[in-house]
Amino acid sequence: MSTPCRIDHDIHVHTFLSSCSKDPDAVPEKMLEAAAVNGLRTVGFADHLWDAGVPGASDWYRPQDMQHIARIRAQLPADTRGVRVLLGCETEYIGNGTVGISPTAAAQLDFVLVPHSHFHMEGFVRPATVQQPDEIAALMQQRFAEAIELEVTTGIAHPFLPCTQREHTDEIIQAIPDSAFSDLFGRAAERGVSIEITAGAFPSLGSGETGGWHDSTFMRMYRLAAAAGCVFHCASDTHNLQGMGRTRRLQPFVDELGLTQEQFHPLVRQTG
Repeated sequence: MSTPCRIDHDIHVHTFLSSCSKDPDAVPEKMLEAAAVNGLRTVGFADHLWDAGVPGASDWYRPQDMQHIARIRAQLPADTRGVRVLLGCETEYIGNGTVGISPTAAAQLDFVLVPHSHFHMEGFVRPATVQQPDEIAALMQQRFAEAIELEVTTGIAHPFLPCTQREHTDEIIQAIPDSAFSDLFGRAAERGVSIEITAGAFPSLGSGETGGWHDSTFMRMYRLAAAAGCVFHCASDTHNLQGMGRTRRLQPFVDELGLTQEQFHPLVRQTG
């Protein structure tokens, strides 16, 4: 019998160890306190990482190596307020099979989130020549197909969220036909790669819908992922203390999708 899903996890949480976090309060103790207050039972810390043993890091990524993010272990409080803690990372995929973590390093972590659409990183993730919405859509599809085949990938971070040209988000996603999504998500399902339901995909949870970006755009995508048999996890992708608990605001979207507990990745699936 299927079990309705109650969101009680967030496995895409950045601490002060991520260079893009500017919040000195984004430390594990305070974040776990906030998680407990907001009813979260599992939190996964996923700071940005590029393994020093893997060539090709950008200047921004290079300092954020395994030694750097391992500092989080010493930051964990003895009392986690009843919250189960997972230690993972968000690495980077830049194409041509190059991902910022080795299988050996990945084995030291509970999970690895791999983004395929950090297209604001021009010249590193996105070639400068890729500018038009249809070009961005095509490259996202290619990168997704490659990222799900990587040995290290537990889940895809913010899938198909292009992280560039926000005013053209609808246009970019609408350039990907249902058949292409179904094929890509079917392959992800076969590999057991988790698809992230991210708060960042829904503008109504942020600054609001605009003429170029609507919640319905990503609901279409997630429906196709569910129909393809994918497993999921929820994420705030917060880089600050204030964002803890934001995954709870995804509940109406998950309910509308009709997802059950059995459709979530084993790492976050409720057991009682």
